Amino acid sequence: MFDRTIAEAVIKPDCISNFWQAVDIYLFKTHVVNKKLFGVKNVLILPYKNAPPSAEETSQATEHLLDHIAETELNSFEHETRKRLLCLGCKVREEKVDNISLHEVSQQQYDGAIVLNRLLPKNINVFQPIDVACWIDFRSLRVQLQCLQKDKVTTLFPAFPFSLQVTHGTLSIRCQSTDTIDERSTYWLREVLLERMQKWMESNIPTNATGTSTASIRSLALVDNLEQYNCLFNELKQKYGQSMVSIWPECTDPQKFVFEDIAIAAYLLMVWRKERTAKGLESLQSFVDIGCGNGLLVYILASEGHRGYGIDLRKRKLWDMYPAEPKVDLRVETIVPSSSSLFPDIDWIIGNHSDELSPWIPVIAARSSYRCRFFLLPCCAYEFDGRKYQRQNCALSQYGDFLNYAAEIARVCGFAVETDRLRIPSTKRTCLVGSTRTYPEMEYEQQDERVTAFINERSSGAETEEKSAQTGTPEENVPSSGSWSAGFKPRESTEKVRNCTKIDRSVVDKIVAIVFGELLAKRRIPAEFAERSWNAGGTLALEELVKAIPQELLVALKAECGGLQTLLRNNHQIFRVEKGTVQLRIPTRISDTVDAALARKMKKVKNFKPINFKQRVCWFFVNHPDGCPLAEKDCKFNHGS
Repeated sequence: MFDRTIAEAVIKPDCISNFWQAVDIYLFKTHVVNKKLFGVKNVLILPYKNAPPSAEETSQATEHLLDHIAETELNSFEHETRKRLLCLGCKVREEKVDNISLHEVSQQQYDGAIVLNRLLPKNINVFQPIDVACWIDFRSLRVQLQCLQKDKVTTLFPAFPFSLQVTHGTLSIRCQSTDTIDERSTYWLREVLLERMQKWMESNIPTNATGTSTASIRSLALVDNLEQYNCLFNELKQKYGQSMVSIWPECTDPQKFVFEDIAIAAYLLMVWRKERTAKGLESLQSFVDIGCGNGLLVYILASEGHRGYGIDLRKRKLWDMYPAEPKVDLRVETIVPSSSSLFPDIDWIIGNHSDELSPWIPVIAARSSYRCRFFLLPCCAYEFDGRKYQRQNCALSQYGDFLNYAAEIARVCGFAVETDRLRIPSTKRTCLVGSTRTYPEMEYEQQDERVTAFINERSSGAETEEKSAQTGTPEENVPSSGSWSAGFKPRESTEKVRNCTKIDRSVVDKIVAIVFGELLAKRRIPAEFAERSWNAGGTLALEELVKAIPQELLVALKAECGGLQTLLRNNHQIFRVEKGTVQLRIPTRISDTVDAALARKMKKVKNFKPINFKQRVCWFFVNHPDGCPLAEKDCKFNHGS
């Protein structure tokens, strides 16, 4: 009997019905409450009917069942479980249950279910996978969980059996009084799991970007073996991770971008391995990565034996730093969707954050060849003609609505599109995979006509073409020969800097002086500097300051894609910009600069070295009519010439 209460919480009456959705999240997404876990591999779900009529009989029978199967070898787990359930008089579902939520099972008139999960650790060099058997009783709102590796001491999961149940409006976590329990596990059950279960039950189960409940969405759904994926991901991290981080020349964060591309590579390698097994293929798939950026994904896939190359409209610094072997084929090209942008000898088209080409990836794959497939991980939302995508469904986010639109494009192109969610350090982690067609190859031309009609309907260039045909006069946006959309313009090969850092220094100095003068005119003496009568100036709105700046300076600012707010924020040692207003930044003492935030950063960032501002001249000391209000020993900047 589970007669010892570890923790309990009162649940709002109208939230009791969310119990199975909350349990579903915990059982199949255990990693969200245990950061030592990579994920959960579901081995078995066995729904059954005709359980013993009373809750007490069911509980006793289940305890005996779990005790028995805990001693069972894993390879005979299903057979022994079925046999024991039949001995209890239960009717067990014959066919396999895959990728279904407990909430859905509970709606199919089953009395309960036996679930076997394998918990996969992040650090496979330290921890071993843990197998957990779960007994589900839909009638009494109860779940019992038991680790099958009783002989192993682990911090991944409690070693003793425990239950989650709802009785009389109270959610409780219980164990057996005869079991030996440890403080670490009971603390985690009480302070982490109970709190999270209560939160899941009492709040609306969140939906993903496309409006689907996240309780039923499991990431890496297209990976057939999560355990193999975990091992492969760790292997790729060891092979490419730190070596790439150590030489990273880009201004982006290597800890994010390196390991994100490693995770994407592991995903593609698993999907391709699964495809080869299903189709009986021996040769490795070929690929082209459109919009390959730094080329890291191309490098990893090529190093793992796949023939392919990357295309981008500009070269990155990292391209010259890849090893000579294997040769990494990275090409500087501008892709304009047309008959010249087809890849008939390529198996997979990859669009990883391909921006304005994202809606074109399924089209390029469909038109390259009947056997060509695609992988699309969209980020920024665009239309066919290069315009920003306008959201159609206000109930969804811009990103979520674009995902639905991209899936619609793939279906129009004749793909049986599948959606999956990657395990990457990014909020934009939903991908679309088109690996099979919904039409026979002989109907290719009819299908392509539907694709053309859809593109013309969605593209603003369709109106331009019609107008040009009627008037007989050429229009600027009429597509060139072979082009698939009017008005499509790829990004410029030279990326514009939009942070005001390229503006002529004389222009910056003039604007800074004007703003400084306007603020000083609103004279204000702070109490702490009353003795020195130091003028800290007033506060002005950005629109007021814009009126004070000559037009020729504003034109020079705009020519470099800069705004006044960005320019002033770049001079943060002088100005403080908040909520559309500007004021002078009052100098701070050296003792005030090493605050809690800096201390946390010094602790978090390896080899973090604070900037020595004493190497820089104090701007106020040189330019303010009253000088710097602080003595040189107190000012973090230098008062020397």
